[in-house]
Amino acid sequence: MPATPRSSRAARKETARRLVAAYDLAALESWASTEPQAERVLQSLLYDGEELVCWRAVEALGRVAAARARDGVEPVRELLRRVLWLVNDESGGLLRAGPQVMGAVLAHVPPLRREFGAMVAGFLEEEPFRVGARWALWRLAVEAPDAVAQEAARLAASCADPDPAIRGHAAAALRAIGGDVAAFAGDPAVFTLFDHRTGALRTLSVAEATSPP
Repeated sequence: MPATPRSSRAARKETARRLVAAYDLAALESWASTEPQAERVLQSLLYDGEELVCWRAVEALGRVAAARARDGVEPVRELLRRVLWLVNDESGGLLRAGPQVMGAVLAHVPPLRREFGAMVAGFLEEEPFRVGARWALWRLAVEAPDAVAQEAARLAASCADPDPAIRGHAAAALRAIGGDVAAFAGDPAVFTLFDHRTGALRTLSVAEATSPP
């Protein structure tokens, strides 16, 4: 009996979730090469009940976007536009991970950094995106410090924020662009950071975020 559309969608999501959970980015890229709905399937995992799956789906979208961009950036541009729509209350399905997705995608797709980079920074003081926007700037700064350098003053000002996650992510981003992290260096408060290099959630102090990993 042929699969119904519903069961096909479920199978695609099951495959994607298994690969995301394993953080097998090479296999995800291979899967996406034959799955035209890959971005939308991965996007659905941004709402997953397991935090680590959500974070790994963020980086997976960046990796898949890079593969799509080899044939032209227009599909990636459309993905970013869709993300911007979903972080809008009017979309009816607020995507809290929107800035993170933008950061991961721009880290992988340099031609779109000039067009969309400033939009990531636009979420720095907008709830519920403040932490995610700082992670996104850190993610982008790891690949392209110059693309984030203009936000150094705003990141440095985060040292006075009462939320250690705000301070910690800002410190990591500021260090990545070679900014002055002295104001963060003695801060013992802890926060959790998703490390795209390992696919792990790391618990570290704000002070530790000022040093290379």
